[in-house]
Amino acid sequence: MPQPKVAFVGFGEAAQCFAKHLAAQTGAPMVAFCQGKTNTPPYSQAFHAMAAGCGVTLVERLDDLSEADVIFSAVVVAVAATTGEAISRIVRPGCLVVDINAASPRTKKHVAEAVEARGGVFADTNLMGSVDLYGAAVPLYTSGSGAERFADIFGPLGFRIEVAGSEAGTAAAVKMLRSVVTKGMEALLVEALTAATLAGVREETMRGLCASMDATTFSKFLDMCVRSDVLHAERRAVEMDGVAAGLRELGFDPLMTAATAERLKVSARLGLREEFARRSGYSADDVLDRYAHMVSSR
Repeated sequence: MPQPKVAFVGFGEAAQCFAKHLAAQTGAPMVAFCQGKTNTPPYSQAFHAMAAGCGVTLVERLDDLSEADVIFSAVVVAVAATTGEAISRIVRPGCLVVDINAASPRTKKHVAEAVEARGGVFADTNLMGSVDLYGAAVPLYTSGSGAERFADIFGPLGFRIEVAGSEAGTAAAVKMLRSVVTKGMEALLVEALTAATLAGVREETMRGLCASMDATTFSKFLDMCVRSDVLHAERRAVEMDGVAAGLRELGFDPLMTAATAERLKVSARLGLREEFARRSGYSADDVLDRYAHMVSSR
C-alpha cells in the first residue's frame, strides 16, 4: 500500500516530532507551510535546514499542500479556527485533516463541518501528554469522521491512537477537561511550593505532599476527593479562607488558594450534605450526577 502524502500546517514542536518519526518509519517526502509569528515565508535558512532534518520540505503557499492525502493542522489555539477554514478550502475529496490543536470542542466541530463540506474527512486529535516526555508515542485521543482512518494509517506506524467515536469535538472535550486538572494541579503546586519557599519549609512541604500522593493511586485519590467534597466542602472552604490569609501574611498573593475556597463554597451552596450524610453508601458517580443535576436545573 503506498504511503499517503503528508503535509503540515504549522511546524512547531509536535509537528517536528511527528515528522521525524514518520521520516524514520516510511522515508516518504513531506511538506509543511508556516505563517506564524516566528516562522513565515520567506523562511530563514536555519528553519529550512531544521525542516530538512525532519524529512520535510517547506513551501511558501498553503495552496502548495492541495495534493496532500493527509494534512496535520498544528498551530496555536488562537488561529486554530481560521487555519482550519483555510485548510478546508484547499482539501481534495477524501483528504484527511488531522487537527492536533488544543482547541475547544466547538472550534473542532466548526472546522470539521468546513472540511467535510469540501469532501474531506476530519480527525479531532488531542495530545494526552507532552511530546517532551513521550515523543511520537504520546497518547493521541481522536474522534470525528476521519478518526478510524487516522488510526488505520498511523497506528501501524507506531502512533498510540485511541478512537473516541465519530463526532468531532468529543475528543477535544476530554482534552479540555483533562487540562482543567493537569494545568490546575500545576498552578496549585507552583503556588504552594513558592509559598513554602518563602516560609522556609519547601523540602518539608514536598516530602509531605509526595508521601501522601505516593501512598495511593490517582484513581483512589480522585474518588476520595469527590465523595468527601459533598460532605466537607463548607468546612474546607473556611479552612482555605484561613490558609489564604496565612499566605497573604507571607506577602504572597494566594490566587489558586482563594479560587479553591470559592469552588468549595459553590459545592456547599448546593445543599446536598445532609442528603448524602443519610446514605449508607454512595459512589463518586452518585455525587457528580447530583451536582450536574443541581447545576443544570438552576
